[in-house]
Amino acid sequence: MILLSLLAVVLLTLCVAGFTVLSARRKAAASGDADSDSQSFVGGVLNALFTVVLAFYIVFAWQNGDDIDKASQQEANALTDTYWQASIAPAPHSTAIQSLTARYASRVADHEWSALDRGDTDPEVDRLLNSLRSEVLALPVDNEAIKSSREQSLQNIRQIDEGHRKRVDIATDDQNFNIVLLAASFLGAALMIAFPLLIGLSMRPANVAAMVLLTLTLGFTAYMSVELLHPLHGPFAVDPDPFRTALAGFDSASRTGA
Repeated sequence: MILLSLLAVVLLTLCVAGFTVLSARRKAAASGDADSDSQSFVGGVLNALFTVVLAFYIVFAWQNGDDIDKASQQEANALTDTYWQASIAPAPHSTAIQSLTARYASRVADHEWSALDRGDTDPEVDRLLNSLRSEVLALPVDNEAIKSSREQSLQNIRQIDEGHRKRVDIATDDQNFNIVLLAASFLGAALMIAFPLLIGLSMRPANVAAMVLLTLTLGFTAYMSVELLHPLHGPFAVDPDPFRTALAGFDSASRTGA
């Protein structure tokens, strides 16, 4: 996919360079009859509109990845606290709660993350969370320390649920608004390339080099913009590192007998 995208950018650049050389300058531009002030004004407006639309798209698309990352941090932190809160609970409650927190983190990192990247959900994660809630609710309340741990764990589970729902909603959203902004950015990029060719350019090497550089820059920008539309894969992907870090902590604690 990456090679095909880069090939498309290179071919587009070669076409633009060839068109610039072969078409040379239009007759009106060469004779001096063209209105250069109006052309400069229109070109400036196109450039400004393209920049504004692209900036809005980047902000909104980047925010999706950032929100997923924050929700993941919230989930993982709450999972970790629940794991340690369970350490003061009597067996078999403590073992069950700690096992479920580890299974939840593992399921998210190893299965749900890739499912969300495909636009799917993983019902097993919800089942694990429900089981975890049931185990916490089953903790005895006749001991003040355990009762306090139970209340804190229930608050953690609420945070896990909120973070999970937010993460899933963002990852599976159709992103229609961002797609509209991306399409408008593509249109603006096409106009920025087409406009200089339509008004006429001389075939001086400097003009040809400028058009090649413009096409390469806009082509690369378009490719990176498409990649930004997918928050869970590509160069800007958000990784399930918070859950893997939590799992590493759980594994270390289990080996030391904590």
